[in-house]
Amino acid sequence: MQRSNWPLLDGRTRPLKLKEWGDLAVMDPDAGKPPRGRGFLAAERDWLHIDAGSALENPIVTLYAGEDPGAESGWDEVEEITVVSTTGFLALCDSGYEPLRKENLATAGAGPYLMRVHASDRSSDGKRPRFLIQVIPGERTGVEPEPPSSMIEEAAGPLLVRTSFEQPDEWARLLQALEGGSEHYESITVIDNRAYAGFTADQIQARIGRDDEDWPDSTLVLIADERALASAELPLLAVNNLPDDDDDPFRITLAAAGSFVVNMELANTDFGEWGRGVDADGIYREEHY
Repeated sequence: MQRSNWPLLDGRTRPLKLKEWGDLAVMDPDAGKPPRGRGFLAAERDWLHIDAGSALENPIVTLYAGEDPGAESGWDEVEEITVVSTTGFLALCDSGYEPLRKENLATAGAGPYLMRVHASDRSSDGKRPRFLIQVIPGERTGVEPEPPSSMIEEAAGPLLVRTSFEQPDEWARLLQALEGGSEHYESITVIDNRAYAGFTADQIQARIGRDDEDWPDSTLVLIADERALASAELPLLAVNNLPDDDDDPFRITLAAAGSFVVNMELANTDFGEWGRGVDADGIYREEHY
């Protein structure tokens, strides 16, 4: 598609006329795979997915791109997430990933963008859902996100949770490695939400949902913390979330994490066996399938 570079948007508001209501995306229409995360917001490189809820009315969307105008009050929900634009182009798209507006929201070119999304009436019968989408160059603006919910985004299977937001280039490299890696990474759900900045393993485990029999939605958690993103090996912190299990967390390189995840899911080995195989620096590096 033709890529325009229009002036900054400043609170332009009008109902979007869609043939069929669905979710929204701020993305490069030529981007690859959609985000693996779930929840109100989910992000990958060049792609933000916005869960528009269950309302059937066409939404009213306000777009803003440029310097941080600050978060607005009076909305039901306000969340932030970072998207790394590698192409320097982001457009508002519908659930079919077709552009709804031609404006380029990546006003500063390639690089990280803080996406702050306000929403109201996402699931209100007879009401138009309303959104304010702010696309702000740079990863951090000083405005704190909403407090984290009592439970982490709904997801089943292994989780990769980002808790450090000071190294956007390293995080982008990690996501690129996941996307270009083997099929053994496909079951991992990525949680990229500033609400979990600085969280410990215990805090993350406390926010993973459980069923009526107290079984966790996710029994295996990988954490991309400051130490993981500071090393070329990306040594993620592996945490066993099985009930009544007291295995100590250990670190595992991203290169070895694929075989770790698939063997844990197949129950070929248990968590403790991997933990006992770490090197002297506490990092597991062996790859085997």
